[in-house]
Amino acid sequence: MTGGAGGDRDGASLLRSSAFQLAAMQAGLFALIALLLFAITWWSVRGYVEAQVRRAISDEFSEVVAAPAGNRATAIAGMVAQAPQGPLYYGLFDRGGHRIAGDLSHMPAGPGWGTLTQAVPPRDRSRVLVHAEWLDDGRLLAIGRDRRSADKLDALLQEAFLWAGAASVFLALLGGVFTARSYLRRVEAVATAAARIAAGDLGVRVSGSGRGDEFDRLAQALNGMLERIQVLVEGVRQVSSDIAHDLRTPLAHLRQRLESATRTATDVPTFRAAAERALADVDGVLATFAALLRIAQVESRQRRAGFSAVDLSALLDSLVGDYAPLMEDQGRVLHANLDRNIHMLGDRALLTQMFVNLIENALRHTPPGTPVTLALERQVSGCRITLADAGPGIPAEARGRVVGRFVRLDAARSTPGSGLGLALVAAVVDLHGATLAFGDARPGLQVQLEFPTSGASRP
Repeated sequence: MTGGAGGDRDGASLLRSSAFQLAAMQAGLFALIALLLFAITWWSVRGYVEAQVRRAISDEFSEVVAAPAGNRATAIAGMVAQAPQGPLYYGLFDRGGHRIAGDLSHMPAGPGWGTLTQAVPPRDRSRVLVHAEWLDDGRLLAIGRDRRSADKLDALLQEAFLWAGAASVFLALLGGVFTARSYLRRVEAVATAAARIAAGDLGVRVSGSGRGDEFDRLAQALNGMLERIQVLVEGVRQVSSDIAHDLRTPLAHLRQRLESATRTATDVPTFRAAAERALADVDGVLATFAALLRIAQVESRQRRAGFSAVDLSALLDSLVGDYAPLMEDQGRVLHANLDRNIHMLGDRALLTQMFVNLIENALRHTPPGTPVTLALERQVSGCRITLADAGPGIPAEARGRVVGRFVRLDAARSTPGSGLGLALVAAVVDLHGATLAFGDARPGLQVQLEFPTSGASRP
């Protein structure tokens, strides 16, 4: 019973499918076109046969009329004797309607072209196309031709059309069924994947056939969207976990300081100092939340709507002018080698923040006196920015995870920071469709970014 119900549902789904309905429409359209072609073919063939019959009758008519008036009856009798069963029939009638010669069953109603029913021995009857004219001797000459061959041709054409039309419509519907089944299988695969995703399995992807058709393009687009959703959801989960772990310590310290102040502070200055340290801790927590919100905003890609032309050469030149004096005060040297007139589409504020984070990262994690090099080079399809220092660098095995939120290497834990600077850099890089790579400057760290000058996102 269940199997029958399932079959009924499958059949109903098949009949309601767009592919089957399209096949049915095509079959109907094909039937109409075939009907039109048959009508044209039938009319053309019928007209051709009719013209040939009329020509044959006219030729016979001319031959009889050319005979002397007194010999016409004899000539007609001779013609009938040569072909007593047709297909030509002759009749010479007087004005009273009496047949003088020939084998036509009866006299036509008048001159001109017409159709008569002719008796054909022994007991058959046939339609005959007849041409009749009054002759100069006052008699009516009528010559006709049997239409049975033409009628059989009409019947054959009609039968052939019916069989060909029925077979074509059947094959079209059968093809529609197979096409619809194929489409339904692929749609069902997408629906199954969507159901599993809705159930929480974000790792599911829609499989393609490899044919490069519209379903494969749809699967590719859906998989790209699902991959992006999975990254964002996992990012949210990771942020929640990171907040739970990394903000617990500063909040615990804040509570301890406040608790200690309430127990040990005996005068206003001591309590004020404890309150100021607590405020500093609160500011640090708020700064961390602000950084997280900024990263989330960047990853949402809402800022792409505000992209505009950015003079990257002028932006980096301005940052070099701001940081060069500060680095000189620390005994450092900032070497800049910037190609001019390099423009791109982007968010100027985010790009500025990204480069500031990278430069300050180099200042924070290298000893005084360490030189820093900043280069901007024009490429065939974009530009390359390289920031290198001669500091301790980042171990090769850690370079892939330093862009994560709250990631701080052991060597950096003695310096202030929340571990979100490079996470923001990675988010801005992704927003602008660029690439970010960490390498070895021998010695030190080399950060390399490559931007398309169009500012378009990677697919």
